[in-house]
Amino acid sequence: MKPLTETLHLDTEIPRPRGDVWAAFADTRSRQQWSVPAGEALVYDHDDFRSGGSAEYRCGTPGQLQFSAIVTYVAVEEQSFAVQTESVWRGDDLLASGLISWFFDDVPAGTSVSIVDQVVSFVGQDMIEGSRNGHRIALEQLGTFLAGPGQISAGASDRDSRPS
Repeated sequence: MKPLTETLHLDTEIPRPRGDVWAAFADTRSRQQWSVPAGEALVYDHDDFRSGGSAEYRCGTPGQLQFSAIVTYVAVEEQSFAVQTESVWRGDDLLASGLISWFFDDVPAGTSVSIVDQVVSFVGQDMIEGSRNGHRIALEQLGTFLAGPGQISAGASDRDSRPS
């Protein structure tokens, strides 16, 4: 199968200061909580969150964690952006690779969080849709994770997705 590519753009606004949003993003334990869809599990085996650092995690069905990922943090600028490569595997089968950029900016309502994922799927369109859905859920759950009593988190929007 010929690899498929697409550039995904998603963003949301979270009614919290950028420092709070960044802290939840940068902290491995927090990320394990908000970045995984309900009913699934994610475990980081290693996470060196810095420019030039790397991470490895497993995710999927609790107790099975049938997927694994290798991450290289290309560039990280505290409270501003993180650019990473990520390859996702199921056993020995490479499913997808991507260049994923997270951007954090101040807005009147709090913090704007944007994701640009230049994804390559080796197993068809479902993996691209899975990436889009996973990022959307992660952005929504990051907002929910940070929403304290009386605060409402904004939903993530998918804007300007273009096949490449």
